[in-house]
Amino acid sequence: MGFVETFQLNGVHIETTVTSTQQDIDDILWSFLRPENHNGSKVIGFDVELSMYENKVSENETRDGSECATLHLCNGQSCLIIQLPYLDSIPTSLLNFLRLPDFTFVGVGINHNLVKLEKEYGITCRNAVELGPLAATLMKMPRLSFCGVDELAFVVNDFNLRNYRPLTTLYKDWGQSNFGKKLAKLATINVYSYYMIGNTLLD
Repeated sequence: MGFVETFQLNGVHIETTVTSTQQDIDDILWSFLRPENHNGSKVIGFDVELSMYENKVSENETRDGSECATLHLCNGQSCLIIQLPYLDSIPTSLLNFLRLPDFTFVGVGINHNLVKLEKEYGITCRNAVELGPLAATLMKMPRLSFCGVDELAFVVNDFNLRNYRPLTTLYKDWGQSNFGKKLAKLATINVYSYYMIGNTLLD
């Protein structure tokens, strides 16, 4: 079910691990803690993708729902994609890592994602930063508060994400067990971009 793949983005080689195995998660998170792997910058890109489903509320009515399918973390050199529904249990290493006081976890929509993660899996994060409002404040550009990752990457890092993926992507089921390499690349591009934007803003 899991695999390791290397993607090149903006001249950087990023090793992505897709897994639901505790040992893999322990190993990658341990590597994130090594000083040589965060170059003094303790910024981690953070993302969650959802799996959609239909919830039958009555005989004549169904409502669309969603649940957390994958959790993505990136330190700039490697990316960890955790397949949440296939975990035997939530690794203690993950819970502890997300509570480290010296690390800042950055993303777009991160606060909303954390509400769902805590409700569904009991996962919390100590230092979470929403990139839009951060960029708006530091760059004195209020409109950035409401921008997505494409616009933020372009304004903050002069980095055109559309060179690496379409501006819009067709919906995929992030909850599938046979997680493909195309989906892994899409996830890597997004969470690496969060890392890159956060690293620039917080430097």
